[in-house]
Amino acid sequence: MYIEINRSVSKAIWLQIVDQIIDFIMSGQLSPGDPLVPSRQLASMLGVSRSTVQLAYEELQSRGYVTTSRRGGTKVCQIMPDETKAENQKTIPPIPVHPLLEEKDQVQYWPKLQTDKKPSIDFRLHEPYIDATFKKAWRKAFNIAVKSENVLDWGYSSPYGLPSVREEISRYLAIERGIYVEPNQILLTLGARQTMDLIAQALLQEGDTVAVEDPGFPVAWSSMRYRKMDVQPIPVDDQGICVDQLPSEAKVIFTTPSHQFPSGVLMSANRKQALIQFATEQRAWIIEDDYDSEYRYRGGPIPSLYSQLPSNILYFMSFSKLLAPGIRLAAIIGPETAIARLAKVQEYVCRHLPIMEQLTLGQFFASGDLLKHVRRMRAIYHKRHQDIVNILASSALTNTFKIQGKETGLHILLEGNEDFDEQQAVKAALEAGIGVFPLSPYCLESKRKGLLLGFAHLQSEQIIDGINRLADALQEK
Repeated sequence: MYIEINRSVSKAIWLQIVDQIIDFIMSGQLSPGDPLVPSRQLASMLGVSRSTVQLAYEELQSRGYVTTSRRGGTKVCQIMPDETKAENQKTIPPIPVHPLLEEKDQVQYWPKLQTDKKPSIDFRLHEPYIDATFKKAWRKAFNIAVKSENVLDWGYSSPYGLPSVREEISRYLAIERGIYVEPNQILLTLGARQTMDLIAQALLQEGDTVAVEDPGFPVAWSSMRYRKMDVQPIPVDDQGICVDQLPSEAKVIFTTPSHQFPSGVLMSANRKQALIQFATEQRAWIIEDDYDSEYRYRGGPIPSLYSQLPSNILYFMSFSKLLAPGIRLAAIIGPETAIARLAKVQEYVCRHLPIMEQLTLGQFFASGDLLKHVRRMRAIYHKRHQDIVNILASSALTNTFKIQGKETGLHILLEGNEDFDEQQAVKAALEAGIGVFPLSPYCLESKRKGLLLGFAHLQSEQIIDGINRLADALQEK
């Protein structure tokens, strides 16, 4: 057994001894029962102190490579052979196939097109405008949060989310949405996907029927399908979800009443009443996704369903559109008993949410910066919304498409007929440097076709130029 000490490296000498002896054992140069050189003798051979060798031997014993006794000295233990390196040995445990996990999340990607073109003007969805003013305000809130003197804020927290943040959300909902709830009716989550998963685990049983809008928000049905729910697509018309087609056994109805995604329609008062009556009679939950209701450009925000039937509604708000997608925080509001059950599931799966993001969000609320930000963004988005609606109205695109989403939100739908070739249109637009997205990936059984255009992150001149180039590209198609 020859051990070489390298004094030019930073690694401690005793660790060098440990590593080399382990190599001797694993390679078979030292066999079970073989004695190691006595510590005093090895120290003399290596020119190190005896305590260094003793420390190495103690570490080898702690790791289970050697045993030490007064009479027998230090000897090598019986070590199981390492067979994981055997040729063609399969050591990875089998991973069960799950159909949903094998599927590509189509709404996050362009269709398969034979082109290397990249859009210079990208009307991509789900992306708000994030400017220097917001970044500065968020950084300020973060710096204040970091200096918080409450040491408990840095420890384990409530699965509901920090009480101070939930209190701020409660005040905000009262001011902006006319929703009056107590903090214990609010649960902070990590966004739409996790919220839907919590609902599936806490309030449903495998095989329960879940009704979703079609076309609609893919996260709603993919999360429920993953949890093995019976997902039923319900058509959407110009008044919102078709309540008369809801199955009587539906335990949950997912809807976006204030600005249906992706069609852009507002749910009519009669349709709302019909939906509320259905939920009351069938004792079903309504998940009300209010994802961009702050950005309505004609009149005030549409009254929420929750304000009419708080006993049967889980109201969902996300900060992805309100602030930025990178702030992975959202909130679900509902009856105290339901929120308590959701919080219990959240406690099991992730204990609690990241503290610093919550503290920063709470500070952003408390300073008044969130209300300022929403009102500033509303003015910016209103101008961009007017620009896109006006340029579309004056373009040849009105000959081919019905323009949907003229009052609210951060995207526009150009709806074509059922024969409209979405893939060819997307490809033609891309060849002209314009990024648009087809409607069909947001459909389950619906045959509706069209193009979706998000405009929030684009400057007015980009919007106007982009629509003109899109019109030219589709006219030449």
